[in-house]
Amino acid sequence: MNLSFFHDFYAKSPVTFFLSIIVFLVSVFSFINKKALLALMLHPLSVVRQGQYYRILTADLVNADMLHLMLNEFMLYVFCSDLEETLRKANPSGSLQFALIYWGSLVTASAIVIMRHYKDFNYSTTGTSGSIMGSMFAFMVIAPNHILYHLPAVGAVKNIYGGLFYIIALIIYQRRNKEERVNHEFHFYGAATGLVIGLIIYLMK
Repeated sequence: MNLSFFHDFYAKSPVTFFLSIIVFLVSVFSFINKKALLALMLHPLSVVRQGQYYRILTADLVNADMLHLMLNEFMLYVFCSDLEETLRKANPSGSLQFALIYWGSLVTASAIVIMRHYKDFNYSTTGTSGSIMGSMFAFMVIAPNHILYHLPAVGAVKNIYGGLFYIIALIIYQRRNKEERVNHEFHFYGAATGLVIGLIIYLMK
């Protein structure tokens, strides 16, 4: 990996580029400083009772552990950068559309989770997965036949199927690590929101 990789990454998807850097730096810092992790994760009770609304955004910047972070960084590059690049090629405001999908999925999923769990002191969640899931499902609608990657003995994997890898990887990760802060409820709401926003963008083309 050299400077040309980062230059190309930034050139095709600037919003995703900066997101990946910020998520990496904040997550690594939270691994070192556990108080920071507790302060940044989404804790619905703290949002409602203490007005800590910043958690809606900061929870997207921290991950449960290094494996979780690396998985999400990889999917930021595979899905989010390709989605942003595709939108930029179709529309001058493509990066803004991507930001709408990404943060729209995050905020909507967070709001639903907060409404469902604001009385539960023990409930908390972290991770970029909800936003990525929203981006992934939006991308499936916008460009279902886009080739994401190639696999040995399988060949080209289309966008409409590529997300299965991420979903399976998350399930395996959660079962092996028993990490309660990584939850599929948040993933579902993010995916549903991304699907709706992606459909709107697709119909407006």
